[in-house]
Amino acid sequence: MKKITMCIATLSLAVSGFATNPDSLQVTNNQNLKEIIISCEDMIELIMYDVENRRIRKECAYTYILILQDIMSKTEDLDYNINTK
Repeated sequence: MKKITMCIATLSLAVSGFATNPDSLQVTNNQNLKEIIISCEDMIELIMYDVENRRIRKECAYTYILILQDIMSKTEDLDYNINTK
């Protein structure tokens, strides 16, 4: 019974995904990408605050910040690719 319920839920999600307006989907994607960038920026600020308060070692913080900057860069690339299509 659980498998049938999951299959029906999956199919309904797939059908609703095809039935949505592509323009509204693009706006939603752009908003989500911007939220990711904002969240990464906030995380960088929090990490810097933790370094100042000596909660995190500078070496670890530097690694975390590089990873977050990489995520931001890839997200901006995705945003650019979505907007140019």
